[in-house]
Order: sequence, then C-alpha cells, then structure tokens
Amino acid sequence: MGGMMQKGHLTFLFFLVAIPALMAQQPSNRLGKKLDEYKIKMEIGLQLWGSYTLGQKVYDSKDSLYHPVDDRLNFQIRRTRIGFKGQPYPNLQFNLTAALDLVGRDLLSGTEAGVNNGASPQFRLWNAYVQWRLTPENEKLNLIIGYLPPQIGRESITAALRSTSMEKAWSQNYLRRHLTGIAPGRAPGLHLGGLFWNKATKTGWRYDVGVFSPVYESYNGNSTGKQYAPLLVGRLLFAAGMPESDKYSVSHKINYFGKRQGLSIALAGATQGATDLFHSSQTLGADVLLHFGQWTLDGDWTYLWRSGLASNDQQNTFLVSAQTGYIRLGYNFDLPKDYVLEPVAMYVAYEGEMEKTAQDEAQQVGMPAGEEYIFDLGFNFYFNPDLRLSLHYTWRNADAGESGPGATVNNYFFQGGVGAIQRGDWVGLGLIGFF
Repeated sequence: MGGMMQKGHLTFLFFLVAIPALMAQQPSNRLGKKLDEYKIKMEIGLQLWGSYTLGQKVYDSKDSLYHPVDDRLNFQIRRTRIGFKGQPYPNLQFNLTAALDLVGRDLLSGTEAGVNNGASPQFRLWNAYVQWRLTPENEKLNLIIGYLPPQIGRESITAALRSTSMEKAWSQNYLRRHLTGIAPGRAPGLHLGGLFWNKATKTGWRYDVGVFSPVYESYNGNSTGKQYAPLLVGRLLFAAGMPESDKYSVSHKINYFGKRQGLSIALAGATQGATDLFHSSQTLGADVLLHFGQWTLDGDWTYLWRSGLASNDQQNTFLVSAQTGYIRLGYNFDLPKDYVLEPVAMYVAYEGEMEKTAQDEAQQVGMPAGEEYIFDLGFNFYFNPDLRLSLHYTWRNADAGESGPGATVNNYFFQGGVGAIQRGDWVGLGLIGFF
C-alpha cells in the first residue's frame, strides 16, 4: 500500500513538472499550442521555517502535572503550494492546487498545526474549482463549482502565504473547523458572487453566497451521518476609495504596498441544520481591510454557536457558544532597490465556554472551549511582493476553565500525536516565496 501511495505521488509530481516542460520545449505541437491557448500557468509557493520554542510542557496523567520539555530548534517546510491556473475560454477559468505541509515539524515545538508529514511526505488536494463568469461584460455574476473554502472570515479566505504575520491568525482554524469539520476549511460546493463598483462615488459592493456539503465524524469522517443538512454561507462587503480587485476572485491578499487606498467592511454568516454531530450550527461575523498611506489594518471577529440534544432528555436541546478573531497592523517602509520593510503586530483570541457542564456539552457537539490568546510581533523584509524574509516572536496564553489540568479543550492545550500540553512561546525565521 505504501509503495502504491508513493507511486501516486510521483505520478502527480511528474505531471506537475512535465506539463510546463512540454509548453516550453514543444510550442509547435498540438498539445503545446492548446496549453498556450488555454493560458495555463504553473505556480509554486514555499514557506520554509526555522523556529526556537521556549516553555513547552506536556501533561503527565500519573501525577496530574504539566512537565517542561527541552527548548528546541526546529526546521520545517511549513507549507508548499503547487498548482495550475488557466483560462481555456474568455469567461471560464480554473484553479487546481496541491499542498505539501509540515515536513520536519517537531510535535513538541510551539508552532501550530498537525503532525509531521513524515519521512516520505504526501501531497493533498487544496483547491480545485472552475469559475464561470455569467455576465461577460462585467463582474456582477460568477458561478464557482468545486472544492474551496466558504467565503467567511478575512483570514480564512486569505492564502496563508499572503498573510503578513509569521503564522496565520489561528482564529481561522477555529472558524474553519466550525464550518467544515476539518482544519484546511475546504468543502465541495456551489458558489455565486459578484462585484459592483461606481467610479463616480468610488464605492462598491461585493456579494458571495454558497451552498456546501462538508462531512464530519460519521463513517470515518466521510458523512454527516444519518441526518443531513447542507452548509449555507453568505457574505456582503462594502468598499470605498479603491476596490480590492477589479476582477471577481475567491483569492485574497493583505498587503498592497501602497497601491491601494481604501476601506473594505464585510458582514458574513453561515448556518447548518441537524447532522449526527449537532442539532444546528450557526456563524455570524464581520471583517475589515483598511489601506491608508503605507498602513495596513486587517481583522475579523466571528461568533459561533451550536446546539445539541441533551443526553438525558432527547426532547430538549442545549446551546453552546464561542467567539474568535484577530486584529493586525502593519506599515511599509520603502527601502532602496524597491525593497520594503514591514513591521507587523497581531493579536488573536478565542473565547469559549468556561463552566464544566457547558464545556462537556461543547465537546459533545465538536466545539472547542476555554480561552486562548496569541500575540505576534515581528518584521517582514520584502525583496519583492512575492519573496520575503520574516522574523517574528509569538507569545501564548490560555485558560482551560473549570475542566482544569489535562483538559484538551482548545489548540493551546492539545497537540495531535502528543495529547494534553501547554503550548510554548516561539521565535521564528521564515522564507516565503511564490514562483
């Protein structure tokens, strides 16, 4: 089985490399002409990290205490994105992206996310969708079908390699798991969206509505269970000054390097009915992106709710809630040779149930609990908008509430492959590039 999986990865890599090679070396043949006509473009994104963790602790159930582990240096390939974009027809385009993440990550480092991708790393599908512009003369109506993140939460819908903090605001992880049941936050679905812009008033609107079919814990994570309800998502954005983009896209970025002067404010919500995991699930949030001179301010805040059936009384329901979000501020200093230095500060929070009964109910419906707070401070040095070095320090703090020591109620207190922990602070040096 392992050999078959490895062959599959090699085959995938072969096609990723072979297609651009055919385009470059055989432009006169039929395949080369067609690929050129379809505007096929290959993109590779890399995020390479070196981190040093301080103060990480692991819980020992034998004495009910957290014990410190050695502070440690860790190098990892945090993220890799390899994909193709193309436009085979004037109003039809596609995106196909694979991810290779967490190669070399030490589970006892303070950095976020899952387990090490292993000595023989594996790719996974990240994005796969087709976008059809239904109004050829403008951007007012676009249909997207495929595998993508629902358009809610500024940080969740922004590519990780375009985020300006060392790590993405981990509030997006809580939001993504609430919406789709998985940390990558993707789900198959159908999405409509468009842009309206008034050049005279320099104001405009963007709307996004979608229906998705995420799966949760039933049948080995391949079904919502005997009960089914789709996920419905909507977002409405108002922009003034300059739009974020003249073209409608589900891809977003944060730093425009002074080229955009404008404000974007959005409201978004999501709802899902009964599945085998919960009775109902709702989300309501707002996000902002402001560019003023060389300043960039971005953030979002989201309220999360889920209801479940009381275990001792199937006729009554209980409701648990949480809220999560971030705020981030950066400034661009223009340097010689078109280099840019960007100091960045970010604050992230998750605030869930703190009382023991409510925390047990949250666990029953798959919601984290307790509190977690993160503060990131550092610098980004841009050689160009697609290549940068980052040096940041991340402080951590959390409260497990009444569940007490050993509880794995949220990301601060849990690490896959380890169990109950207290996550440490860390300093990181990163290289991020798009090619």
